[in-house]
Amino acid sequence: MLWALAACLILALVATDGVAYAQSRLRTVEGVVRNATPEGGAVSEQTVTLHRVTSAGFNDLTTTTDDAGTFSFTDFEYNPAVSYGVSVRYQEAIYGTDLDLSDGSPEPVVLTVYDGTTDDGIVSAGSASLLIADADPSDQTLGALEIIRLVNTSNMTYVPGQGVMELLRFGLPPGASDLVLDTPLIGADYVQVDRGFALLASVPPGDHEIMFSYRFPYEASSFTLEKSYRYGADKVRILAPEEVVTISIPSLGEPDPVTIGERQYQVVEGEGLTRGAAVSIDVDGLPMASAGQQIGSRLPELRFEYTATAMLVALMVGLLVYGAVWKTRKTGQSVNASDASDSFRSDDDERAVIGTMIDDLNLRYESGSLTESDYRQRLRVLNARLTSLSGDA
Repeated sequence: MLWALAACLILALVATDGVAYAQSRLRTVEGVVRNATPEGGAVSEQTVTLHRVTSAGFNDLTTTTDDAGTFSFTDFEYNPAVSYGVSVRYQEAIYGTDLDLSDGSPEPVVLTVYDGTTDDGIVSAGSASLLIADADPSDQTLGALEIIRLVNTSNMTYVPGQGVMELLRFGLPPGASDLVLDTPLIGADYVQVDRGFALLASVPPGDHEIMFSYRFPYEASSFTLEKSYRYGADKVRILAPEEVVTISIPSLGEPDPVTIGERQYQVVEGEGLTRGAAVSIDVDGLPMASAGQQIGSRLPELRFEYTATAMLVALMVGLLVYGAVWKTRKTGQSVNASDASDSFRSDDDERAVIGTMIDDLNLRYESGSLTESDYRQRLRVLNARLTSLSGDA
């Protein structure tokens, strides 16, 4: 009898521990959707998504806000191998945040949304930097990197419109190719159009950086590059390595020498460019292709598809050092300007594009060219967009 009683007690303890362990892995995410636009739209009956992302895909949960905008995901099982986040799509813009559930259920989440507008007049450029980075005489092309800080000081979110003219547009030099863009804006992508590219992204109030690189051809050892600033710029910065090219910008003043690492750069700065302003950049000293010239004169440390020197990026955005490596995704889609609105407004087409982007992301992660944190963050963004499209079906 004693042995039987002891066995029963052990079984009861094991069962109790099992229940306690299962309960310790349960999480609840509660929160509220709030509209920060004065007299803005209602936040009731909005679909909120709890993202659960792994390297194998996603298994999301959805719920709907009540009349007060509150939502709840109750007692779901936590998995430390899964990345979590929560988002809401409001008036065609996506708002969201990552969640850390490792120490238990988080504090209530506040998802701040804004009414949307297609008026790009609420978006301006706080700063705009251009680096003419390298010259390749084998095909007579220049490599360039631009960093633009978009500013939205309104209480509304800019949302892409139906047509190309209702999109944020950025000019590129004639014949530009190999466009690569990166930005922290949620769900951002782009389409390349005749004279540049259009950004497919919502821009909520605040500051937001976009970074893009490209190559463009030159036909002589000197020429004038016309650079337009559609959204103006409170501060503009243009620079180039001295051993690559010589730049001169009469309208902004003479270049100043700046040493970054062991290399010398020419830097020209200006302020107060109005919307639509243009700057003429005189470029000189370019190498020309010749029969005996060695191929491969591009500077290897400026291969934008993979990394850009952290100090160089720091110089461009404010001459302050920050420890960051710019990693980009090569995901653009080339279309004619007349076809762009039909191309990206189709949900089926966008799902196909996102599927291709996810496949490419998985390949880059498996090859080791992406860190796990970058991989998970980008996969979460793509899955969030995919989930929002599924919710619209």
